[in-house]
Amino acid sequence: MEHYRNYVFDLYGTLVDISTDENDSMLWRRMAELYSRCGADYSPEALRVAYQRIGDEEREKLRADTGVFYPEIRLETVFLRLYDEAPSKHRCFVSLRAKKDRAMWLQMIAATFRSLSMRRLLLYPRVKDVLTAIRAQGCGIYLLSNAQRLFTVSELEMLGIQDYFDAIYLSSDYGMAKPEAAFFEYLLNEQGLEKKKTVLVGNDWSSDMLIAAKCGVDGIFLNTGHYSEPEIRAGLPKGRFHIIRTGDLSELLN
Repeated sequence: MEHYRNYVFDLYGTLVDISTDENDSMLWRRMAELYSRCGADYSPEALRVAYQRIGDEEREKLRADTGVFYPEIRLETVFLRLYDEAPSKHRCFVSLRAKKDRAMWLQMIAATFRSLSMRRLLLYPRVKDVLTAIRAQGCGIYLLSNAQRLFTVSELEMLGIQDYFDAIYLSSDYGMAKPEAAFFEYLLNEQGLEKKKTVLVGNDWSSDMLIAAKCGVDGIFLNTGHYSEPEIRAGLPKGRFHIIRTGDLSELLN
Protein backbone atom coordinates (compact mmCIF):
# COMPACT_ATOMS: atom_id res chain seq x y z
CA MET A 1 0.00 0.00 0.00
CA GLU A 2 3.04 2.22 -0.34
CA HIS A 3 1.62 4.12 -3.32
CA TYR A 4 -1.17 5.70 -1.25
CA ARG A 5 -0.41 9.20 0.00
CA ASN A 6 -3.78 9.98 1.57
CA TYR A 7 -5.68 7.81 4.05
CA VAL A 8 -9.34 8.61 4.68
CA PHE A 9 -10.72 6.82 7.72
CA ASP A 10 -14.19 5.99 8.88
CA LEU A 11 -14.51 6.39 12.66
CA TYR A 12 -17.02 4.17 14.45
CA GLY A 13 -16.37 0.48 13.85
CA THR A 14 -13.05 1.28 12.17
CA LEU A 15 -10.94 3.24 14.64
CA VAL A 16 -13.38 3.23 17.55
CA ASP A 17 -15.19 0.27 19.06
CA ILE A 18 -18.60 1.59 20.07
CA SER A 19 -21.88 0.24 21.36
CA THR A 20 -24.97 2.31 22.15
CA ASP A 21 -28.53 1.47 23.13
CA GLU A 22 -31.13 4.15 22.38
CA ASN A 23 -33.98 1.77 23.21
CA ASP A 24 -33.03 1.48 26.88
CA SER A 25 -36.02 2.43 29.04
CA MET A 26 -33.70 3.98 31.63
CA LEU A 27 -32.39 6.39 28.99
CA TRP A 28 -35.88 7.73 28.30
CA ARG A 29 -36.81 7.92 31.99
CA ARG A 30 -33.74 10.04 32.71
CA MET A 31 -34.16 12.21 29.61
CA ALA A 32 -37.85 12.83 30.45
CA GLU A 33 -36.80 13.87 33.94
CA LEU A 34 -34.16 16.19 32.50
CA TYR A 35 -36.62 17.84 30.11
CA SER A 36 -39.06 18.25 33.00
CA ARG A 37 -36.36 19.96 35.06
CA CYS A 38 -36.10 22.41 32.17
CA GLY A 39 -39.86 23.02 32.12
CA ALA A 40 -40.91 20.64 29.32
CA ASP A 41 -43.10 17.76 30.52
CA TYR A 42 -43.05 14.32 28.89
CA SER A 43 -43.63 10.76 29.93
CA PRO A 44 -40.64 8.57 29.02
CA GLU A 45 -42.57 6.80 26.26
CA ALA A 46 -43.98 10.04 24.85
CA LEU A 47 -40.47 11.49 24.69
CA ARG A 48 -39.11 8.41 22.90
CA VAL A 49 -41.92 8.47 20.35
CA ALA A 50 -41.57 12.21 19.76
CA TYR A 51 -37.79 11.84 19.31
CA GLN A 52 -38.30 9.25 16.58
CA ARG A 53 -41.14 11.18 14.91
CA ILE A 54 -39.28 14.50 14.81
CA GLY A 55 -36.14 12.81 13.51
CA ASP A 56 -38.11 11.20 10.69
CA GLU A 57 -39.81 14.51 9.87
CA GLU A 58 -36.52 16.38 9.74
CA ARG A 59 -34.93 13.75 7.48
CA GLU A 60 -37.85 13.84 5.07
CA LYS A 61 -37.78 17.64 5.01
CA LEU A 62 -34.04 17.67 4.32
CA ARG A 63 -34.43 15.08 1.57
CA ALA A 64 -37.19 17.11 -0.06
CA ASP A 65 -35.28 20.41 0.22
CA THR A 66 -31.92 19.14 -1.06
CA GLY A 67 -32.65 16.06 -3.17
CA VAL A 68 -30.06 14.15 -1.17
CA PHE A 69 -30.84 10.43 -1.06
CA TYR A 70 -28.98 9.86 2.22
CA PRO A 71 -29.79 12.93 4.35
CA GLU A 72 -28.11 13.56 7.70
CA ILE A 73 -29.90 15.90 10.06
CA ARG A 74 -28.46 17.84 12.97
CA LEU A 75 -29.73 16.45 16.26
CA GLU A 76 -29.70 19.97 17.67
CA THR A 77 -32.92 20.52 15.74
CA VAL A 78 -34.54 17.43 17.24
CA PHE A 79 -33.59 18.25 20.82
CA LEU A 80 -34.82 21.84 20.46
CA ARG A 81 -38.11 20.79 18.85
CA LEU A 82 -38.65 18.36 21.70
CA TYR A 83 -38.39 21.27 24.09
CA ASP A 84 -40.46 23.70 22.03
CA GLU A 85 -43.20 21.19 21.20
CA ALA A 86 -43.58 19.55 24.62
CA PRO A 87 -47.19 18.48 25.27
CA SER A 88 -47.18 20.63 28.41
CA LYS A 89 -44.84 23.05 30.13
CA HIS A 90 -44.45 24.57 33.54
CA ARG A 91 -42.66 27.66 34.82
CA CYS A 92 -38.98 27.03 35.28
CA PHE A 93 -35.82 28.98 36.07
CA VAL A 94 -34.23 27.65 32.88
CA SER A 95 -34.46 30.19 30.06
CA LEU A 96 -33.74 29.27 26.44
CA ARG A 97 -34.56 32.64 24.94
CA ALA A 98 -30.99 33.70 24.19
CA LYS A 99 -29.02 31.96 21.45
CA LYS A 100 -26.05 31.39 23.77
CA ASP A 101 -28.33 29.82 26.39
CA ARG A 102 -29.71 27.40 23.80
CA ALA A 103 -26.21 26.47 22.66
CA MET A 104 -25.10 25.67 26.20
CA TRP A 105 -28.32 23.76 26.91
CA LEU A 106 -27.89 21.68 23.76
CA GLN A 107 -24.37 20.69 24.79
CA MET A 108 -25.71 19.55 28.15
CA ILE A 109 -28.64 17.64 26.62
CA ALA A 110 -26.43 15.96 24.03
CA ALA A 111 -23.75 14.96 26.54
CA THR A 112 -26.36 13.49 28.85
CA PHE A 113 -28.16 11.62 26.07
CA ARG A 114 -24.94 10.16 24.72
CA SER A 115 -23.59 9.20 28.13
CA LEU A 116 -26.83 7.46 29.11
CA SER A 117 -27.06 5.54 25.84
CA MET A 118 -23.37 4.59 25.67
CA ARG A 119 -22.37 1.05 26.50
CA ARG A 120 -18.83 0.95 25.11
CA LEU A 121 -16.43 3.51 23.65
CA LEU A 122 -12.75 2.69 23.17
CA LEU A 123 -10.07 2.67 20.53
CA TYR A 124 -9.32 -0.54 18.72
CA PRO A 125 -5.83 -1.90 19.51
CA ARG A 126 -2.85 0.04 18.11
CA VAL A 127 -4.92 2.78 16.48
CA LYS A 128 -2.56 5.52 17.65
CA ASP A 129 0.48 3.49 16.58
CA VAL A 130 -0.96 3.03 13.10
CA LEU A 131 -1.90 6.70 12.68
CA THR A 132 1.53 7.76 13.94
CA ALA A 133 3.25 5.42 11.47
CA ILE A 134 1.16 6.68 8.55
CA ARG A 135 1.99 10.26 9.49
CA ALA A 136 5.70 9.38 9.73
CA GLN A 137 5.55 8.23 6.10
CA GLY A 138 4.45 11.75 5.13
CA CYS A 139 0.91 10.73 4.26
CA GLY A 140 -2.25 12.74 4.85
CA ILE A 141 -4.83 11.45 7.32
CA TYR A 142 -8.49 12.45 7.09
CA LEU A 143 -11.73 11.50 8.81
CA LEU A 144 -15.00 10.94 6.93
CA SER A 145 -17.68 9.83 9.38
CA ASN A 146 -21.43 9.42 9.54
CA ALA A 147 -21.64 11.19 12.86
CA GLN A 148 -23.20 14.00 14.85
CA ARG A 149 -20.88 16.87 15.74
CA LEU A 150 -22.71 17.20 19.07
CA PHE A 151 -21.38 13.76 20.05
CA THR A 152 -18.27 13.13 18.03
CA VAL A 153 -16.02 16.12 18.72
CA SER A 154 -15.97 15.42 22.45
CA GLU A 155 -15.44 11.69 21.82
CA LEU A 156 -12.44 12.37 19.61
CA GLU A 157 -11.06 14.51 22.41
CA MET A 158 -11.82 11.90 25.07
CA LEU A 159 -10.03 9.23 23.03
CA GLY A 160 -7.10 11.53 22.28
CA ILE A 161 -7.10 11.21 18.48
CA GLN A 162 -8.49 14.54 17.27
CA ASP A 163 -5.04 15.91 16.39
CA TYR A 164 -4.08 12.99 14.15
CA PHE A 165 -6.31 14.22 11.33
CA ASP A 166 -5.48 16.88 8.76
CA ALA A 167 -9.22 17.52 8.38
CA ILE A 168 -12.42 16.09 9.84
CA TYR A 169 -15.65 15.69 7.86
CA LEU A 170 -18.79 14.82 9.82
CA SER A 171 -22.05 14.05 8.05
CA SER A 172 -24.16 16.30 10.28
CA ASP A 173 -22.16 19.31 9.03
CA TYR A 174 -22.97 18.57 5.39
CA GLY A 175 -26.57 17.39 5.54
CA MET A 176 -25.67 14.09 3.91
CA ALA A 177 -24.19 10.76 4.90
CA LYS A 178 -22.18 8.00 3.30
CA PRO A 179 -22.72 6.52 0.74
CA GLU A 180 -23.83 9.87 -0.75
CA ALA A 181 -21.00 10.44 -3.23
CA ALA A 182 -21.10 14.24 -2.83
CA PHE A 183 -20.06 13.89 0.83
CA PHE A 184 -16.76 12.24 -0.09
CA GLU A 185 -16.33 14.59 -3.05
CA TYR A 186 -16.40 17.56 -0.65
CA LEU A 187 -13.38 16.14 1.13
CA LEU A 188 -11.51 15.20 -2.05
CA ASN A 189 -12.06 18.59 -3.67
CA GLU A 190 -11.48 20.80 -0.63
CA GLN A 191 -8.29 18.96 0.29
CA GLY A 192 -7.09 18.67 -3.33
CA LEU A 193 -6.55 14.91 -3.09
CA GLU A 194 -5.60 12.84 -6.12
CA LYS A 195 -7.96 9.88 -6.26
CA LYS A 196 -5.34 7.40 -7.46
CA LYS A 197 -3.22 8.16 -4.41
CA THR A 198 -6.11 8.09 -1.94
CA VAL A 199 -7.64 5.15 -0.09
CA LEU A 200 -10.69 4.96 2.18
CA VAL A 201 -10.46 2.67 5.21
CA GLY A 202 -13.76 1.49 6.69
CA ASN A 203 -15.68 -1.41 8.16
CA ASP A 204 -18.97 -1.09 6.28
CA TRP A 205 -19.37 -2.20 2.68
CA SER A 206 -22.78 -0.53 2.27
CA SER A 207 -21.46 2.92 3.16
CA ASP A 208 -17.65 3.08 3.26
CA MET A 209 -16.79 0.76 0.37
CA LEU A 210 -19.79 1.86 -1.67
CA ILE A 211 -18.91 5.55 -1.45
CA ALA A 212 -15.30 4.74 -2.35
CA ALA A 213 -16.47 2.84 -5.44
CA LYS A 214 -18.85 5.65 -6.42
CA CYS A 215 -16.02 8.19 -6.24
CA GLY A 216 -13.42 6.06 -8.02
CA VAL A 217 -11.24 5.66 -4.92
CA ASP A 218 -9.68 2.43 -3.66
CA GLY A 219 -10.99 0.99 -0.40
CA ILE A 220 -9.63 -1.05 2.47
CA PHE A 221 -12.35 -3.14 4.08
CA LEU A 222 -11.58 -3.71 7.76
CA ASN A 223 -13.49 -6.77 8.96
CA THR A 224 -14.11 -5.69 12.56
CA GLY A 225 -17.58 -7.25 12.31
CA HIS A 226 -16.00 -10.70 11.83
CA TYR A 227 -17.97 -11.51 8.70
CA SER A 228 -17.48 -14.82 6.93
CA GLU A 229 -15.75 -15.02 3.56
CA PRO A 230 -19.05 -15.63 1.70
CA GLU A 231 -20.62 -12.64 3.48
CA ILE A 232 -17.72 -10.40 2.49
CA ARG A 233 -17.83 -11.54 -1.14
CA ALA A 234 -21.60 -11.01 -1.29
CA GLY A 235 -21.53 -7.65 0.48
CA LEU A 236 -18.70 -5.80 -1.21
CA PRO A 237 -19.74 -3.67 -4.22
CA LYS A 238 -17.77 -3.62 -7.43
CA GLY A 239 -14.56 -1.65 -6.95
CA ARG A 240 -10.86 -1.85 -6.07
CA PHE A 241 -10.61 -3.13 -2.50
CA HIS A 242 -8.08 -4.59 -0.14
CA ILE A 243 -9.56 -6.77 2.60
CA ILE A 244 -8.17 -7.03 6.12
CA ARG A 245 -10.02 -10.15 7.15
CA THR A 246 -8.77 -10.17 10.73
CA GLY A 247 -10.05 -6.67 11.44
CA ASP A 248 -6.58 -5.80 12.79
CA LEU A 249 -5.81 -2.24 11.72
CA SER A 250 -2.06 -2.77 12.22
CA GLU A 251 -2.04 -4.90 9.06
CA LEU A 252 -2.11 -1.58 7.18
CA LEU A 253 1.58 -1.31 8.01
CA ASN A 254 2.54 -4.70 6.52
